[in-house]
Amino acid sequence: MKKNTTMRDIGAKLGVSTVTISKALSGKEGVSDAVREKIIETARQMGYHYATSPLEPSEGAVIGILIADRFFSAPSFYYDLYKALLRELTDAGMLGVLDIISEQDETNCAMPTAMTIQKASGFVLLGQFGEDYVTSVLEAGYPTVLLDFSFDGPDVDAVVSDGQSGCFQLTRYLIMHGHRNIGFVGSIHRTTSIMDRYSGYLRAMTLAGLPIRQEWIIPDMLDNANYLTEFTFPDPLPTAFVCNNDMLACEIALALEKNGHRVPEDVSITGFDNYVYGPGARPITTYAVDQQRMAQVTVRRLQSRIRFGMEGPLRTSVGGWLVERDSVMDLNTGLRCSAPQNTN
Repeated sequence: MKKNTTMRDIGAKLGVSTVTISKALSGKEGVSDAVREKIIETARQMGYHYATSPLEPSEGAVIGILIADRFFSAPSFYYDLYKALLRELTDAGMLGVLDIISEQDETNCAMPTAMTIQKASGFVLLGQFGEDYVTSVLEAGYPTVLLDFSFDGPDVDAVVSDGQSGCFQLTRYLIMHGHRNIGFVGSIHRTTSIMDRYSGYLRAMTLAGLPIRQEWIIPDMLDNANYLTEFTFPDPLPTAFVCNNDMLACEIALALEKNGHRVPEDVSITGFDNYVYGPGARPITTYAVDQQRMAQVTVRRLQSRIRFGMEGPLRTSVGGWLVERDSVMDLNTGLRCSAPQNTN
């Protein structure tokens, strides 16, 4: 597939930054008329396509929704987040077009169909992509928002769930119920969302003056980003694990029980997302992610980007709420914790 011309290509030819290219093509201040004309002419000669005037979302903007193949299945958390995003785009008069990116296309930085045929007005990258792929998409110059992950780029918006605060609350919940030896399950270097959740766990443990033992930090992914199907537990075990998502929490609970440990009597478990399904699902104390609000914020930011162009990057953390179920043992009382009963 022929590689699309990017802002970086234009900048390299003219010896200017991609920020200058973006300002010139989007009609922003900070570029002289002579430089702007030269950039526009060079972009035309190199076959670079860009919007010359703002596009109202109600006019039917096409938004490419990109997700890595490894994250997309039905049912799943990301499938539901995709549906929430699609509903919000429809309500805003915009058309969402899904493009599932294979591992090979991500590695090769092959651009999505909506970009190669120049039909999209903007893009949402959902789940997690590698740095090179994100950079390639951004350099194409389209309004872009990252959903449920972030990237330390010079000009990129991201909308994420508040993983740090969520896992801080979950870890503090365990501490309040008498737990002092608490582990974390998740490959902390694999995705930014897992890193955020680990940071919340780390902060709660540190503020409580509790030890963090490396053997109690258990990965859930292989180096190729495929999920583990078997887990090796340390000896001795902690009294509780904070897991980076609910499905993982269910798998950890099952693995512990196969090894003769009772959940939560011997080991308490918490998850994240408030999303479980399938035959292995069980009630897990968790932190609920507000998918609908994340989708709303994403669409609003896209609308702003399409209308007004480059405004400086925003990272928005959307908060959720703690959900109590009976996967945690209160070591102070020797009783299971459970959701408060409605007495009304």
